[in-house]
Amino acid sequence: MKLDGLTFPDDRLYAPEHNLWLREEPDGEITLGLSDYGVALYGEIFAFTPKRIGLRIAAGRSFGVVEFAKAAAAAKSPLAGTVSAHNPQLEQRPALIHLDPYGEGWMIRLTPEDWPAARAQLLHGASAVAAFEREAERDGFNPDDTSVQAFRRGE
Repeated sequence: MKLDGLTFPDDRLYAPEHNLWLREEPDGEITLGLSDYGVALYGEIFAFTPKRIGLRIAAGRSFGVVEFAKAAAAAKSPLAGTVSAHNPQLEQRPALIHLDPYGEGWMIRLTPEDWPAARAQLLHGASAVAAFEREAERDGFNPDDTSVQAFRRGE
């Protein structure tokens, strides 16, 4: 699905309030990454510092810090769980977060505490896109802004 040129793959769940996508893995782990909207909002990512493996993260709490052109922000988890892995490529190439947000740019994996309850709070498909549209309105996001367009072109 698309919104103003931003992509939201149908095989993901989304937490629009955190600008994240989530994917349930066959082993029950949950992979998290920054959505295309988060990438367009933040711009170029310069660093990602994840919490340590084995640390329990409460829902709504930080699983790492993302540094981008304008500032730094805590990346907050929409679900409780234990950090089971980081993306090792991000240590050397944090730009993968914005260059390939739904592929090589994944950020962490969690072992969820109550996945059925957490999953029920997440969105997918048209409901996710509608929620991102509301977030964009609230954020004053303008997809026609020339800096957003230049960033999408990789300039």
